[in-house]
Amino acid sequence: MHSVFDLATKSRLRRGILPVILISGMALPASAALLVQSKVQESPDIKNKDTGKAPAAKEAEKNKEKLKAQTGAVKLSPAEVLAETVIFAYGSRQALQTARASISEKGTIRVATEQGDLNGNFTLRRIQKDKSWQDLFRTDLEIETPESAQRGGTPAKLKFTMTFNGASVWGAQNEQYISPSPESELAFRSQLVHDYTTLLRYKEDGSKLEIVGPETVEGIDTQAMDLTLPTGEKTRFWISSKSYRILYLEYDIKLPNGSTSKVRVKYKYAPYKVVQNTLVPARRVMEQDGKFVQEITLNQVVYSAKLDPDIFVHLP
Repeated sequence: MHSVFDLATKSRLRRGILPVILISGMALPASAALLVQSKVQESPDIKNKDTGKAPAAKEAEKNKEKLKAQTGAVKLSPAEVLAETVIFAYGSRQALQTARASISEKGTIRVATEQGDLNGNFTLRRIQKDKSWQDLFRTDLEIETPESAQRGGTPAKLKFTMTFNGASVWGAQNEQYISPSPESELAFRSQLVHDYTTLLRYKEDGSKLEIVGPETVEGIDTQAMDLTLPTGEKTRFWISSKSYRILYLEYDIKLPNGSTSKVRVKYKYAPYKVVQNTLVPARRVMEQDGKFVQEITLNQVVYSAKLDPDIFVHLP
């Protein structure tokens, strides 16, 4: 019986978009189960929206000037001043730590393939630990299969789960456990540390910061800054010089075959969304090596979520 997608022939997914995961013979980018990006919607309906407010740009600028004026033992480096201003703009360190200790996000996903885009739904759940790379992290993805695949006997929807339980990565497809490929595990783990929230947790992680300099990106004035974790992973962030929002991040991923690929994520804040006094990028667009990979629009966000730790250990 032939697989739904034959990687060697007509149904090959774009191989430049991160290593693939084979799901019931169907190839999907590993990032589809990882970054959980989604289908574009004009006006996404985010539940729990506008439950408070995040500081305005003018407030962030005033806070930045106060930080720059600090002297003595509490004096911050220019990179730390910028990072602390970003944290303030997202709602303050205390608000972020309280609200995002445990999170649940839901949305829809659109993934680029050579045969057209695939759409689906996802659920992301995460419990913060002391360090970003230690967080419990799970994504559940449900992909709608093409009609051509359904005519060949494939279910209308395929389910896939990938989880980091604090020690190792495990996966499941259609409610059956599987062993993720090295490529899939590598790509999945990268999402723990290459995210906009990693900059918001730089102090807790013990990360090193370095301002690269001003840069105009797509007509927007930004400050580029490199963040390096104690584990060695490096991410470059582009921060709006006006709003202090993280607009882009970029990092390199080294694949098992020895090659290196560059991943870029764009964060969008229109419409403006605040959940529990913290700013939320409602849409996230991912590219790899300059090619579109996927996009998310969030439609449900719950912070301070009540999550059973067992969901990171086993199904369901």
